[in-house]
Amino acid sequence: MMKIIFNMKYIQKVMLLLTLVMAISNISYSSNGIKYVYISGQIINSNSGSATVGHLVYIQSDTTKGGGLCGYFNSVKTNNEGYYFDTIATNEYKGSLVVYTYDYYEEVVDTTVHFRFLDRTSDVIMVDFLLYSPYQVKKFQAKFNYSKMQCVDGFKYGFADETISENISSWQWDFGDGTTSTIQNPVHLYRTNGFFKITFTVTEIINGIVKTSTTTKQLYLYDRDYYHLGGHVFSEYFPIDMGYAYLYMIDSLDNYIVVDTVAFDTLGYYYFYHIPKGKYLVKVEPMIESQYYGSLLPTYFGDNLFWEDAEVITLNNTCWECNIHMKYSNGSSNGEGSIFGNVVFDIVPYSFLDFAVGGIDIYLFDDNNVLLTCSYSDDYGSFGFGSIELNTYWLYPEITGVHAERIKVELTPEIPVINDVEIRVLDNGINPVLPNDAMQIDNVVGLPYPNPVSETLSVPLNLSSVSSTTYEVFNIYGEKILSGKSRVIDGAFNVSTSNIKNGLYIIRSNVNDEIYDRSFIVAR
Repeated sequence: MMKIIFNMKYIQKVMLLLTLVMAISNISYSSNGIKYVYISGQIINSNSGSATVGHLVYIQSDTTKGGGLCGYFNSVKTNNEGYYFDTIATNEYKGSLVVYTYDYYEEVVDTTVHFRFLDRTSDVIMVDFLLYSPYQVKKFQAKFNYSKMQCVDGFKYGFADETISENISSWQWDFGDGTTSTIQNPVHLYRTNGFFKITFTVTEIINGIVKTSTTTKQLYLYDRDYYHLGGHVFSEYFPIDMGYAYLYMIDSLDNYIVVDTVAFDTLGYYYFYHIPKGKYLVKVEPMIESQYYGSLLPTYFGDNLFWEDAEVITLNNTCWECNIHMKYSNGSSNGEGSIFGNVVFDIVPYSFLDFAVGGIDIYLFDDNNVLLTCSYSDDYGSFGFGSIELNTYWLYPEITGVHAERIKVELTPEIPVINDVEIRVLDNGINPVLPNDAMQIDNVVGLPYPNPVSETLSVPLNLSSVSSTTYEVFNIYGEKILSGKSRVIDGAFNVSTSNIKNGLYIIRSNVNDEIYDRSFIVAR
C-alpha cells in the first residue's frame, strides 16, 4: 500500500468538517450546539413618523439562498412602540430569512436577511419598515434619523431632528447608554457593543400651550462589519453551467478556515452572504455532472490553480465582481495504466477513527512537470485516474492552507495498476511511504475496461477452458453491493454497473476456485 500523510494543523470541530459538502480545511470556528437568531424591527408610519401599532409581520425561511431553518414560519405583531420581536433556535451555522409585511394597499413589502455563526452563538438582525398609513396621524410628531460616522475608537453616530414644526422650544435625547443631550442635532460616541434604544422628545409652545412628542428607535452595535461576496465563473468568455464554490477565511495566524461551500448552476454565478470583514480565498470547480468536468481544473480567485498563488480578497465592502476564469487541463494519454486511492481523515490520538474525506483535489503531473488532469475524492474519499498510459507520474493533493509534496508513482508493464494509494490527513507531519509490496497483475484475470465505466464493465479472462464465473462487487468499506454469475464470451465476462453510483469499487472474481481482485471506477 502506498500511504501519503499530510500535515493539517489546528484541526478542530471534526464533524463539522465532514458535513461541509466537498470541502476540507482546518476549522477552528462554529459550534454544533444550539444557536439563536434574534429578529427585531420597527414599523413607522411614513405619513406621520409615528409608530404603527398592532401590525402583522411575517418571518419565514428562504431556502433559495441555502442554509438552514427549512420550513420555519412565524407571524408577530408590533407593540405600542411599533416594535416586533422573534427568537429562532437553530443548530445550523448559516441561513437566510424573508421578513415581510403588507402595506395600506395590501402590497407585499419584504426583505431577505442572512445570518452566519462563526465565533459566536447568536446573531441579531434588525429589519425596519416605513409604511404609508392614513391612520394614527398626529399633527405634532417627533421624528429623527441617525447615521454612522467615521471613528477610530467606538461607534460615532450623528442624530438629526426631522420633526415638522416651527415652534419647537427644546430637544431631549436619551442615547440608551446612560447619556443624554439637549442639542437639536447631536453627535454621540458609543464606547461599547450592545443593543440601545434611543428616545427622542421634542417640546413645542404655541400660544402658551406646551406640547411634547416622543419617539424611539433601536440601534444594535457589534464589533464586526458583514458584507456579501460573489462573482461569475467563466470558461473563456462564457459562464460555466454548474459547479461548487468554496470560501476560506485567513485568520490572524494565517490559518485557512473553511467558511462556506455553495453550489451554483445559474449563469455560472456564486454567492456568499453575510461574511465578516477580513481576508479570504475563493476556489471554484465544476461539478461531476458539468460538461466541463475533467477539462476545467479547480481554480482560485486570481485565476490560479494553487492556493499559494491565489489572490487574497480583502473584504471591507460588498463585492459582486469577484470573477474567476477557470484553467483548462492538458489531458492525459490513453493507455493500460491506472492509479486509484482514497483520502481519509485520521483523528489523532484516536488513530483507529478514520473518516473518508470528499472534495480533495488530486492533481496528476507527468514526469516533465506538466499538469495533466485532476480527480476529486468522492463522498467515500475515493479518487482515481483510469486508462492512462504507462509512465512516471506525480500526485499532488491540493488542500487549501496545507503545504504538501508531490508523490512519485511509476506505472510499468510489470505494475500497470496501483490501486491502493492512501492519503491520510493528520496533524503530526508529512511522511510519504512507498509500498512494500506493489500490486502484481497476474495473467489469469486482466484489467477491467472501460475504466472508468458508465454502463457495462468487461473483465478479461485468459483461460479458454472457463465458460462462466461468479463475481462480487465491493465498495471501499468492504460492503458487498452486487454479486452474480456471468458467461465468458470472447475471453471476457460482463457486469452491468447501471445500478451502481459513482465511486471506486473492487470486483472479486472466482475462477477455478481462485480469487482475483481488480479495481474499477464508475463515473457518469
